Amino acid sequence: MDNRVAYQGIVGSFSSMAARALYGEAFTPIQTARFRDIFEAVKLGNASFGVIPIENALAGSVHENYDLLQEYDLHIIAEYVCPVHLHLMGHGSLSTITRVLSHPKALEQCSHFLELHPTITAVVCSDTAGAALQVARIKDPYSAAIASDEASTTYRLPIIQRTIQNHLTNSTRFVSIASHPAECPAPTKGSIVVSLPHEPGSLHKLLSEIAALSLNLTKIESRPILGKPFEYAFHIDLECNEASSEKLRDGLARIEEYAATYRLLGLYQARSN
Repeated sequence: MDNRVAYQGIVGSFSSMAARALYGEAFTPIQTARFRDIFEAVKLGNASFGVIPIENALAGSVHENYDLLQEYDLHIIAEYVCPVHLHLMGHGSLSTITRVLSHPKALEQCSHFLELHPTITAVVCSDTAGAALQVARIKDPYSAAIASDEASTTYRLPIIQRTIQNHLTNSTRFVSIASHPAECPAPTKGSIVVSLPHEPGSLHKLLSEIAALSLNLTKIESRPILGKPFEYAFHIDLECNEASSEKLRDGLARIEEYAATYRLLGLYQARSN
């Protein structure tokens, strides 16, 4: 089986952990610096699958990836909800550190810790594991990283303070993308992107339609439509149980009839962790 999996970051990043959860140990990693590179790799056939973060329980949606899903003709085929525990790590101590490196979303998720330590300057890096690797290499007691347990172990970087995110319960939802739809005979989740008739109450009518279908709307995200100022497309996730997977398909067909534009991003199995 061809298992080339593209993700952003390096070993020890939450993306690499999500890729392993989705595809096991026997895959060939294609590590990228940008999310767009993941989409390009899958589009061009250089990767069989891509794994991207789509939303975090604390920091919210990853808007760039919603926009890329809208831009590229690729399919969501699976999802994984990755528990997130962020730790302060480095060769110094809390009293010596003057700067901390991490991904902007991780820094955002640790904003309370940074507010409590105003002498520590936040430095943005492309991913959490890359920040840990950089700090491990320079061995500077004034520098630290915010990253995962796996990054600490992989790059032999001591943890100075554990679990510094704003809330103890934190997770990131990842989706896997491919050039083909999922082979899923009984899907429990559907992701679509729609635009609506430009008329009063159109969103209310859509939500009423979804409610009438007795489907669980788990996410709705509005994103600008390029070339149409102040007009928006809606990314919608709907869930059901396996027994009602046909109702999910029928419901999506009814939504397609109502929407001005409609695109099915994927039918796949919902996963909680």
